[in-house]
Amino acid sequence: MKAISKVENKKGLSFIDLTEPGDLLDYQVLVEIDAVSICGTDLHIYEWDEWAKNRIRIPRVIGHEGTGRILKVGKHVEGLTVGQRVSFESHIPCLRCYQCKTGKSHICSNLKLLGVDIDGLFRKYVVVPYFVVIPNDLDPEEAAILEPLGNAFHALSKVDIRGKFVGILGDGPIAMFLFYFAQKFGASKIFLVGASPYRIDFAKKFNYQNHFILNYFEDNIVEIINKETKGRMLDIVFEMAGSKNTIDLGIELLSMGGKFVAFGILPQKIEFDYNQIIFKSIDVLAVNGRLLFDSWFIMIDTIKKGELKNFVTHVYEFADYQKSFDLLLKKEAMKIIIRV
Repeated sequence: MKAISKVENKKGLSFIDLTEPGDLLDYQVLVEIDAVSICGTDLHIYEWDEWAKNRIRIPRVIGHEGTGRILKVGKHVEGLTVGQRVSFESHIPCLRCYQCKTGKSHICSNLKLLGVDIDGLFRKYVVVPYFVVIPNDLDPEEAAILEPLGNAFHALSKVDIRGKFVGILGDGPIAMFLFYFAQKFGASKIFLVGASPYRIDFAKKFNYQNHFILNYFEDNIVEIINKETKGRMLDIVFEMAGSKNTIDLGIELLSMGGKFVAFGILPQKIEFDYNQIIFKSIDVLAVNGRLLFDSWFIMIDTIKKGELKNFVTHVYEFADYQKSFDLLLKKEAMKIIIRV
């Protein structure tokens, strides 16, 4: 079978040939992949930035956001049936370490990530541990983006945004999920700061409560937020872009005693004014993946069928994956689905 893989120590990806899976272990599941979505992590791997070079061992089949149907289950797997549609939890915990045994399996000390530490979903068939697949009744386009949506729900669970002034720095898909659902969760004023004209326009159709959508390069962000909050500034900032500039901006925008929710992955190490964290008494809260499996239950119970299709802007065939990466690197798309 064909797979999309990182095979060379340089920018780009390649098609490779893989042997189809054989026999299953007792607690494994074989899934036939229907659709995969491209994540920001996949872009880091494609670009081969400092983070990717230090993390990825090549060759590596990429992809961790996807959906498919179960073809076969191991003899000790319960609660899953052949033909059932599933989504994938990309964090694979060991279930034995201290973190796993104390309710923190999403940050397992032996954690493996699909498409990062082990081969991922950009192929027709994949074998995974049974607890990695999440049964659902959504169509493929929606089921393929549940994993990144779970990141947004995890971020929202870190803080109480009801009645608060909230900043979302970044205009990628998870930032857009966050913007959309934060309005439902009761934020008083939301300031989404983006840099892509395409994505800023995209955000406007989700701005159903007249919140603020600002352009990083064109608007005086600090001045606008100072005026609109009457000098109070922001109670909560979600840093979703993974940029030194937005980290610095987020710290500047926070009110004394504010909360900084860190999500974006930086392509390299940075320097920042650590003393500002101390003197402003800022709480820094990191988000890594989804809470297993709290985030999944909350989001599946929250979303309505058909709701997530609004975030899918393009659908491509497997052979045309390069077009998807080109669009995303130019920030001229939101969620792109690849049919496998």
